[in-house]
Amino acid sequence: MDVSCVTDGGLFVYKVLAAGRSTYADLRSQATRLLEINHTLPSPADGLYLVLCEPPAEDCSANTVRDVFGVHVLWRIPPHSWGGRDTKSALGLSQE
Repeated sequence: MDVSCVTDGGLFVYKVLAAGRSTYADLRSQATRLLEINHTLPSPADGLYLVLCEPPAEDCSANTVRDVFGVHVLWRIPPHSWGGRDTKSALGLSQE
């Protein structure tokens, strides 16, 4: 785990992947790592997130990782935006 924080939405745990680590194999490997970390916590996290420096290499990767592992995938869209589902919640922003 690289970052964890408690928000109004509960405990969120984040794993940040380096540039060039956005293939499905990378995401699958790190999603498994997040699940292992989550298993060791006193109480399970309310959200598990992989944070990428770039969009996923394969279009279906983020959805597959979310559907199979329950891990959300976010990525930077320069200069000031984010891609992925539920980005407002993941970033602790209001859902309004």
